[in-house]
Amino acid sequence: MNKPLTWEDVYNLLRSILLFISRGQYLADEARVFASHGAAGRKDTAGYAARFFGLEDAVAERLSACPDFRRWADIVFDSLCDGRPHTFNFSTSGSTGVPRHWPFTVEELEQEAQTLAPFFADRRRVVSVMPLHHVFGFAFALMLPKELDIPVLFMPPLPTANFFRELRSGDMVLGFPLFWKSVLGACTGDTAFSCPPDLHGVTSAAPCPPELIEELSRVEPAIVSGMTEIYGATEFGAVGIRRDCRGPYALLGHFSRVSLGRAPDAARETAPEWGIKRLGGKPQPLPDEVEWLSGRDFLPVRRKDTAVQVGGRNVFPSLVADLLSLHPKVRECAVRLMRPEEGTRLKAFVVLTDAAFAGPETAGALKEWLHRKLYPEEVPRAIRFGGELPRTLSGKSADWDISDKDGETG
Repeated sequence: MNKPLTWEDVYNLLRSILLFISRGQYLADEARVFASHGAAGRKDTAGYAARFFGLEDAVAERLSACPDFRRWADIVFDSLCDGRPHTFNFSTSGSTGVPRHWPFTVEELEQEAQTLAPFFADRRRVVSVMPLHHVFGFAFALMLPKELDIPVLFMPPLPTANFFRELRSGDMVLGFPLFWKSVLGACTGDTAFSCPPDLHGVTSAAPCPPELIEELSRVEPAIVSGMTEIYGATEFGAVGIRRDCRGPYALLGHFSRVSLGRAPDAARETAPEWGIKRLGGKPQPLPDEVEWLSGRDFLPVRRKDTAVQVGGRNVFPSLVADLLSLHPKVRECAVRLMRPEEGTRLKAFVVLTDAAFAGPETAGALKEWLHRKLYPEEVPRAIRFGGELPRTLSGKSADWDISDKDGETG
C-alpha cells in the first residue's frame, strides 16, 4: 500500500469483526465483549479474523490462544509486515445462506480509493457508522481517508445525542438507508436534533428510497447538503455512483462494461448480456439485473438471487422459513419482506400444529427462538397465524396483510 495499514487500523478492523461476531454490541466496550466470549467465541472470532486478513491457520491458532484483545492487533500487524503479499477476504452478509468470501488484492483496494477520491476532495473528515470489515466500510472509512489524508471518526449506527454533538461542517457521513431514516426521525421528532451545514451523506449496502433522500435535504434546517449513493457488491466493491437519487448510476472509472454474449430476453429473443470488467481483471456478471442507458450509465432493476436487503444485510427469506419450520409448534410457514407501507423488515405467516396456540405469546416465543439462531435483521418483525398458507387461485404463494399493530394474530 502507498500508505500501509497502521496498528490502529488493524485494531479497528479486529474490533469491527469482534462486534460483528458478538451480534453488534456497538455500545459495549470491546474488552468486556471479548472477555465474555469464552474459548469457543475466541476461536470463532480468530478464524474469521485470520481469513479476513488472508493469514495462515497458525495465526488463527495463536489468536485463539491469546486472552488479550490488544495483543491480537500485535499478532495480526506483525503477520502483515512479513514482506509477503496479502489479500483481504470480504464475506457476504447474512447468516442464513452459505457465506462466500471474495479476495481483494492491495492494488485493487488502492485502485478503488484513487477512483473515489475526486468525488470527495472537498471533505474534511469521514464519520462512519459502517462495519469497518464490510467492503463498503473498508473502502470509505479506511482506504479513502488515507487517499484524501483526512481523519476518521467511528460511531455506533445509532443517531444518539452524542452522534449529533460530534458532527462538524465539512464531514462526510457514511451510512445505510435504515440509519438515514433514523437520522431523519431524530431531526424531525420531539427531540429535534440538528446537523451542521455542509454535511454530505453517503449511503450504500441497500437501495435508498429517493423520497428519503429528498426529505433529508428538504427539511429546515437541511440534514445533508447532498447525498452520494454507491452501487456495489461484495465481490466487486464500489461499482457505480450517483448524486441524483432519481437518475442513473455512473460506472466508476476502474470498471468498463463488457459483453458476456447473448441471452434470451422477455420476448424469448436473444439480446446482449452485459457484465463489467475491472482494469486488468476478467469479465463478470453483476449480481443484479440492470438497465444500461449507455456504455457507462445504468439503473439497477432487481436482484438476480433470492436475497433481500434488511437493515443493510443480505437475508434469504426462504432459508429463514426453513429454519422456522423446524420449531415443534410450526406445521408450515412462509416468510417475505414487508411491503413498503408495512415496514422494512421480514414478516412471517405461520400455520401451527395446534391452532389453539395462536396469539401474541406464541409469536413472542417464536421470535425469541429465532433470535438465538439468527441475526436481528433475519428475524421476522411481524408474525401472523392462520389455518393454511395464503395462495393465489393458481396455487402460487400469495402475499398477506399484517392484521394488527404487531402482526401476531390471524
